[in-house]
Amino acid sequence: MRGRKVLVPVDGSEFSSSAFRTLARLFDPEETHVTLVHVAAVPEGIPGPVPEPMIIGADNPWHNAPYRDSLFSSQEWESTRAEVLTSMEDDVTRLSDAGFTVTRVVRFGDPAQEIADLVEEQDFDAVVMATHGRSGLSRAVLGSVAESVLRMVLAPVIMVRARRAETERFPVEELL
Repeated sequence: MRGRKVLVPVDGSEFSSSAFRTLARLFDPEETHVTLVHVAAVPEGIPGPVPEPMIIGADNPWHNAPYRDSLFSSQEWESTRAEVLTSMEDDVTRLSDAGFTVTRVVRFGDPAQEIADLVEEQDFDAVVMATHGRSGLSRAVLGSVAESVLRMVLAPVIMVRARRAETERFPVEELL
């Protein structure tokens, strides 16, 4: 494992990947392991994934419905997870081409809480994330995932306020 562990939340938008430029400026690719995390919405109408394998057998009085429901539920969760992982491939490629070691993580639920939980679980050295930089009424109404993460974690949080030009795709060479 490389020296530093940095978490970068992404949501598939050009806006969220604007944090890559700051990541490349502040952290040496040869010494930094980057984890991209995408917190997806919980699939609607689908119960949560089954935490433990179910015991299936003819003597199980719950044999039919729970198995069928849990199998469908698991397939739906895994399908959603696979779609999100696929959507992250361009970001992984861009960072890998710049020299970073990159992993992807998909979580489901409240973005700020899931990011904070992941920081605590895996002891990241820093979080680098884009923020809209809202203030006043728009922040009060819309909330701020970045601000919530800042309040919830002990690791340093580097918030990048993207400008319109920074949200456009740029070549990997420009990362560094």
